Amino acid sequence: MKSRDEREKDKNMKKMLVFALLFACGDSEDRDFGEECEVHNELYSHTVLFCDGFEPENVEDVFQACNPRQSRSERDPRCVPCDLMEFEENCELQHVCFIKKAEWE
Repeated sequence: MKSRDEREKDKNMKKMLVFALLFACGDSEDRDFGEECEVHNELYSHTVLFCDGFEPENVEDVFQACNPRQSRSERDPRCVPCDLMEFEENCELQHVCFIKKAEWE
């Protein structure tokens, strides 16, 4: 089991990751995280758990959710099955997709 300091360090690293994603994937006009989508979308990237708002300081976790349209054998073993998760009343998931494929692809 992780110590309190290790958990706090993990939480801070996740916040830094989300902050980086704001500038790497987001739209510069409204600082969005990208395009909100579903985990079965072809351009799905990651899922962010927000509590008490949608600002970087409100990020509680960042992870890849399992695609419920895939069989268990097709899924990445590191994905998190979100369909049965329960959160506090003030928390919400945002699934994030890349806005579009690169023009040269």
